[in-house]
Amino acid sequence: MTSTTTTPTVSANDVTCTLGGKRILDGVSLEVAPGEVVVLVGPSGAGKTTFLRTMNGLERIDGGDLEVAGEPMNYELAANGRRRDLPRKVLTARRQEIGFVFQHFNLFPHMTALENVWHAPVRVRKVPKSIAIPQAEALLERVGLADKAGSRPNKLSGGQQQRVAIARALAMKPRLMLFDEPTSALDPEMVGEVLDVMKELAVEHMTMVVVTHEMGFAREVADRVVVMDAGKIIEVAPPADLFAHAQHPRTQAFLSKIL
Repeated sequence: MTSTTTTPTVSANDVTCTLGGKRILDGVSLEVAPGEVVVLVGPSGAGKTTFLRTMNGLERIDGGDLEVAGEPMNYELAANGRRRDLPRKVLTARRQEIGFVFQHFNLFPHMTALENVWHAPVRVRKVPKSIAIPQAEALLERVGLADKAGSRPNKLSGGQQQRVAIARALAMKPRLMLFDEPTSALDPEMVGEVLDVMKELAVEHMTMVVVTHEMGFAREVADRVVVMDAGKIIEVAPPADLFAHAQHPRTQAFLSKIL
C-alpha cells in the first residue's frame, strides 16, 4: 500500500555499476514510495542483487544518483562542488536505516536467537539492554518464534533461521527492508513460513524491495513488479497487468519459463 508522502524512500536515477570490469547495472532508474512493495524479477545475471546491494552501499555505483530517504548512499558533495566517497561513519549511519535479509541468514552462530536480535540495537544504536531485550522478545513472537528465543542457529530449521534474520533486521527499526532471494536456500516446506512474515510486513506498510523467484508472492503482495535483464529495467507494471499482459518480448520469454 503506497503512502501519500512525496519523498521517495528509494530514488535511483541512471545508476551504473561496474564489477570486475563488467557493467552490471546500465542506466537503472526507479523510485520506491514509502509503504510500497516492489519485487525485482528477471533471469540470473540480470543485475537484481547488485541493484539491491547498491541501495545500502554494499556495492558502489559508478554513475547516476541513488538516494534512500533523501540521503545519497554513495557520495557527498565537497566544498568545491565535486563528489567524494561518503566517509565510513556516514555510510554506516545511513545503513542503520536499511534492513537487509540475505539468502543465507548470516546469523551469529555463537548467539541465541534472542541475542542475535537484540545485539545490533545495543551495540550500534546504544539501546539499553533493559529496553532492547523485551523488544527483541516481542519481535521473535511477531515472527512466530517466541519459544525458540534460547536456541542457537544450529538448532533451528532454515525457515526459522530466516525468520530470526528478519526479526534481527526489524530490531533496528529500519525505514526500508531489502530482501535478496530470502527463500532460495530453504526447503520447499519452509518457504511459506518466511513468505507469511513478509506478507504481514506488507500489510503493516513496511517499504520493501524484494528479489525473488516466488511469483505467487509477487502476484499477491507487490504493488509493482520490476523486470530486469542485462543490467537494465525493461518493464515495470502492477503484477496483475504484468502477468497477464507483459509487453516486452524478453519479459514474455522469462515469464513463460517460470510460470
